[in-house]
Amino acid sequence: MSLPKVLDPRTFRARFASYWSDFLHESYRNPEEVSVAYGVRYQTALNWWQGANRPSGDVVAIAGRKFTDYLEGRA
Repeated sequence: MSLPKVLDPRTFRARFASYWSDFLHESYRNPEEVSVAYGVRYQTALNWWQGANRPSGDVVAIAGRKFTDYLEGRA
């Protein structure tokens, strides 16, 4: 999927928890593994896993460095 010519930040922000959850499911086995990989509490990892909330920019930057192929084409 290609990026639209104009990326609407509000729409992307609203959808990002779902995108992050999808990424975690494709990249990790369970919330426990996510917790260890990003150094967050289990409950935080579980919330991300379930798409209930999204991480802050520093966590996304870490993921981007590890998984640049996955992040290409997401919007």
